[in-house]
Amino acid sequence: MTSTQHSFDVAAPEPAERTTRVGIVDEYPAQVEGVARAIAEARGMQVVMTATSGKAALSAIHEARPDVVIIEPWMRSGDGITCAAQISRDYPEITLVALSRLWDEDHVVESQSTGMVAHLPKTVDLNDLPALLRQAISGIEVRPPTNRSAGSQASLTNREREVLRLASQGMSNTDIAHELFVTEQTVKFHLSNVYRKLGVHNRTQASHRAARAGILG
Repeated sequence: MTSTQHSFDVAAPEPAERTTRVGIVDEYPAQVEGVARAIAEARGMQVVMTATSGKAALSAIHEARPDVVIIEPWMRSGDGITCAAQISRDYPEITLVALSRLWDEDHVVESQSTGMVAHLPKTVDLNDLPALLRQAISGIEVRPPTNRSAGSQASLTNREREVLRLASQGMSNTDIAHELFVTEQTVKFHLSNVYRKLGVHNRTQASHRAARAGILG
């Protein structure tokens, strides 16, 4: 069971003796360079690959085999989140860390659905990045704080409402994925959250419960 770190506490465990191999994926070369510089200055870490697209990242990862990959899931090319999901599927031993300009709750949840264990805003102090990576590698889930009330079980995110609305219209998971430009795995992840929050077991029950509660407007 993993714990969750919300406050970006950078007190980290002592680094392992083995060098941690790091990959960086971002569409902006300046961002890649800045992150690479922060990693290069950290003890026990080495940048072994960089890429500016998801497609290039997958080829580089196959050769470099990093221990952790820092990725912007929402690059303009649109292949960042797909790349993350494929890394998680093909290389489950790699720790995935999102470093993104988007870090509202919907995007954090979507990044988690691909297997990412940390979601960091690009406003994070890059000097703190190595320590945060060590936390992620050690199994601590690092994510920005959210405004959701802890006791609000039926509070759906905007994306969950959107998925439920389309499901209520009879659309399949595949159709919903195409409509929202996400993976089918992401749709299933959101629906699972919807069922849990509404206390139901399928989309029909979820649609009826949402209609009675006026959740979908």
